[in-house]
Parts: sequence; structure tokens; C-alpha cells
Amino acid sequence: MQCSTGSIPTHPPGGNGGYLQTSVMHANFREFVEIVFQNWEDSVQSWHIDVYSFFVLGMDGGQWTQASRACYNLRDTVARSTVQVYPKSWTAISVALDNVGMWNVRSQNWARQYLGQQFYLRVYSPAHSWRDELLPITRNAILCGRAKGRHTRPL
Repeated sequence: MQCSTGSIPTHPPGGNGGYLQTSVMHANFREFVEIVFQNWEDSVQSWHIDVYSFFVLGMDGGQWTQASRACYNLRDTVARSTVQVYPKSWTAISVALDNVGMWNVRSQNWARQYLGQQFYLRVYSPAHSWRDELLPITRNAILCGRAKGRHTRPL
């Protein structure tokens, strides 16, 4: 298993055919991140973020553009952990990153999640904190990138 850090490719690298790769997006502790889910399909998609509540900023039909931000609700947004994206529509959310770690953003449809409709959001803080990093990584964790091949500490 490989990791792709900092980006999510639109098309598989190297032409046609599948590949096994995990996308990891980087973000900083205590920042706000805007995520736009675009659905070009004929069925509703549901998306979930582990550990976080996020704010639904807006949703509309068609393709999201920079001008879509003018329609955002910035006054009384709803906090959720799962959001729907309607057919041929988009949904925009804002996440307050108040938890350091690696968090899964995934489709709630198991078949889509299995086929890779997910990514990881790595929330980083340069300050070492026992409050945020008390427990070591588990022995059965799948390691990628620079961690691949290293030994984990036992729990």
C-alpha cells in the first residue's frame, strides 16, 4: 500500500487500470478547512468524518465554483458528522481542526469506501503534547510513507 500525501489525483497515474494508494491531505491544528463534495452521479452520496463535527455551509445543484461561496450560510450553520450530497449537486462544509491526528473522511456507502472513495486528513501540530499523543500506535496499524517498514511500540 502506498500513500499519496497532499493531493488526491483525479485520474490514476500511469494510464488506465486500478492502483492501491491512500490519499492523505495535510492540515494544521486549530485551522478551519473547507471541503466541497461534488456528486456527478444519479444517487445520493453520504460522507462522514471520524471524530469531528463539521458545519454545513451550503449545497446546490450543478458544479461548485468559487462564486458558490456567495450562497454559503455563515450565520446559523448546522453541526453534523455525516452529510448528504444529492445527485448532480455539491455540498460544502467547514471543519474546525481541534484534534491532532489522522482522521478518515469517507463515503458511508461500504462498496464505495472499499473501492477507495475516502481519504485521510492529517491534522498536525508542531508542539509535542502528551494530551494529544498519549498512546503509541497499535501493532496492527498499516504503515505507509516514511513509517513503512518501521516497528511500532507495543501497547
